[in-house]
Amino acid sequence: MVLYDRYCFLCQQSKKWLEKMDWLNRLRWVSLQEYSQKHTISEDKMKAMKAELHAITPDQKEHVGYDAMKVAFIRCPLTFVLGILMYIPKSGIVGKPVYRFIAKNRYRLFKSKCKNGSCGIH
Repeated sequence: MVLYDRYCFLCQQSKKWLEKMDWLNRLRWVSLQEYSQKHTISEDKMKAMKAELHAITPDQKEHVGYDAMKVAFIRCPLTFVLGILMYIPKSGIVGKPVYRFIAKNRYRLFKSKCKNGSCGIH
């Protein structure tokens, strides 16, 4: 299950793009808004979930940010090779800071396309 903020433009576009890559329908997308109605989530946890993509694997392990992207990429036929590359030891040395930079600056990058200020990290 991949959790995303349905009000964030970058999140919506990432979901739309990965859905096109997911020919086998292996990813299940759930908005944070829907997820929070069915689960008790602290305010700090919700803030963290809005800050970075979260993926929960069938074994209930939670993956965040770059690691969530790895989980998603390796499950899609067209991004599988990229997913494998992301699992190479130390690939996160570059990947994690790049992911965090984009996530942290998404409001500035997509300011005109975000709704409710949800692309900002507070």
